[in-house]
Amino acid sequence: MLFFGKAKLFIIVFLFCFIKAYSQTPIEKCKLSKSYYENIYSVTSEDVKCLAENSDQPNTLFFTFASWCTPCIYHIPIFFVLKEFYNVDLYVLLVDKENHHFTMKSRDMVLEAYPDAKILVIKDVEGRGRSKKYKDFLTKITPAQFKNIDDMSKFIVLNKKGEVQLVTSHLDSQNDPDWKDDKPMVKRIILPLLQKKEMQTKE
Repeated sequence: MLFFGKAKLFIIVFLFCFIKAYSQTPIEKCKLSKSYYENIYSVTSEDVKCLAENSDQPNTLFFTFASWCTPCIYHIPIFFVLKEFYNVDLYVLLVDKENHHFTMKSRDMVLEAYPDAKILVIKDVEGRGRSKKYKDFLTKITPAQFKNIDDMSKFIVLNKKGEVQLVTSHLDSQNDPDWKDDKPMVKRIILPLLQKKEMQTKE
């Protein structure tokens, strides 16, 4: 009886640990550290890949954003619309210094419009300012087949293996009629990489 009691206890503990591990979010699984401001986690290029690998979605998208970036403000709505129609995990990626007031302003701007948004900031690098840490990050995350341009309002698309499938730049929409509208670019080069949700029809 003692053996069966211990075996039962072992199974219960094992199941509890399994359920706890399984129910962890990608942020918890990747052990991201909280940044200077509340509701923001700091990340490196490796953390970004880890989030994609631990997502329950086939693709994870990151959108580079700052409150002072006019194209970002125009383009972020289509980024969040993708969640309605495609199986994706979305993160807004801020670029300013972790403790800069622009980071807090950017966070507040995003959360005001999208209260459930998951917000990250590129981890500060000692001795390097915003521009240099952003360039460092892009150099590490951008595959050789894409031009490494340190502009903003970027879509960075990763698959479940943590492989970077796409890093956009302003060159991808330079021939589109209106720079404020990035829907043509999204439709042309991002949507083909994503898995569409199966929409339930009403009977």
